[in-house]
Amino acid sequence: MKNHDDSRDTTDLLRTTLSFMAVNLLWIFFAVWLLYGIVPVLLLAVVMNHMINRLEVRLLVAERHPRRDF
Repeated sequence: MKNHDDSRDTTDLLRTTLSFMAVNLLWIFFAVWLLYGIVPVLLLAVVMNHMINRLEVRLLVAERHPRRDF
């Protein structure tokens, strides 16, 4: 059996996933820009940023106050 470095595998997978998401986001923004102009692209970026910030706050609160299931 092989010895796998799980942390390295996870890091590589995360890096690949983030790169894939960035490339897809670029072409989606470009397509929206071509179809509707820059204003909807900026609004979409602001909405996405807001949702990411909300997710971060939710994760931080959940980390501070773990659920207690009995």
